[in-house]
Amino acid sequence: MGEREFIALMAALTASTALGIDVMLPALGEIRAAFGLAPDSTTVSWAVTLYLFGLGVAQLLFGPLADRFGRKPAVWLGLALYALGATGAALAPSLEFLLVSRLLWGIGAASPRAISLTIIRDRHVGDRMARVLALVMTVFMIAPILGPGIGELLLLSGSWRWVFGFSVVTAVVLSLWLLRLPETLDPRNRLTLDLRRLAAAFRAVVGERSTLGYGLALAWALSAFLAYLAGSELLFDDVYGRSSQFALLFGAGAAVMAVAALSSARTIKALGARTVLHRAVACYIVVAAVLAAASLLAGGAPAFWLWWALITGLNALHVIIVPICNSLAMVPMGEIAGTASAVIGAFSMIVGSLLASLTNRFLLDSVTPLSLGYLGYGSLAAACIGWAGRQRRAMTATPAG
Repeated sequence: MGEREFIALMAALTASTALGIDVMLPALGEIRAAFGLAPDSTTVSWAVTLYLFGLGVAQLLFGPLADRFGRKPAVWLGLALYALGATGAALAPSLEFLLVSRLLWGIGAASPRAISLTIIRDRHVGDRMARVLALVMTVFMIAPILGPGIGELLLLSGSWRWVFGFSVVTAVVLSLWLLRLPETLDPRNRLTLDLRRLAAAFRAVVGERSTLGYGLALAWALSAFLAYLAGSELLFDDVYGRSSQFALLFGAGAAVMAVAALSSARTIKALGARTVLHRAVACYIVVAAVLAAASLLAGGAPAFWLWWALITGLNALHVIIVPICNSLAMVPMGEIAGTASAVIGAFSMIVGSLLASLTNRFLLDSVTPLSLGYLGYGSLAAACIGWAGRQRRAMTATPAG
């Protein structure tokens, strides 16, 4: 498999986790109606929260499995659960059944999310890994661009159940494409599932200052972004009355994020990952402060295009920050890449989804809670990055195996 196809496959595997959310966003209104909920009910947002929670927790399962049995078997198992959860959601007779299916779906999505990062770490490290992740992020952003549009088309062709059925097809296609990828884990580097070894691996992740610091930064950074992801459809409708423009503007924002990710890949090559990260974080804090001030001064409803431009700018900086933090966190973790990726991904996703759910409880008729979330969570992420950066690690280590 050539490098371009490799990046495309890794991006597609990563995008499958986002597609599990993005494609359903236009259908939230119909889902509320189907289960007798009020048009402005936030209950359906649990379909996003539980998915993200499963996505976070289950990485702790798939990471060690990938270190023991290989990367590809772990991904195939996850894609099978992904398809099963999507099928359950498509056929759900009740809201409760739908939510349980979404949890299972998220558990399955944890595998391609965690293992794609592990596979990349098997092949690259340091600045090179950061550049590859930035390119993966560029292709990955096709999901938010196309996802809501696909959801809208499926709604025009059928009911909201078709939206979930589409993800079953996605899982099958990815499973077949994965056949072309050689196994990246050397059999000599396979680790046992011994609890002592797993505990030692967890201690290694937590005990490494750079890994812990950048992992914490990921958790804070994800908190605001996931809150936007889960609550954006409601804000477009309730605060601005622009539900008909949601899919188009959501996709336009994703396109800006893709351009930012592609630009960062080139900038990293010229300046280095750490320099790009620190500049992006500084810009993030400034833009978040402007957004928070505008929201407070406008009573929770600043001018729409100002709000959209600032949010889009923050999300563009987000896709620059996250891949670099991931790559820097994984630098010392070559020998336990699968487990380390799982611990980092699980912690950041669990914390991010729970804090996002807390933020979304206050989103009714106001963008201020989300704006303050971007500023507060972003400031905490910046503090963790500063703390982690004090411990310099060589970025030229060779991948394990």
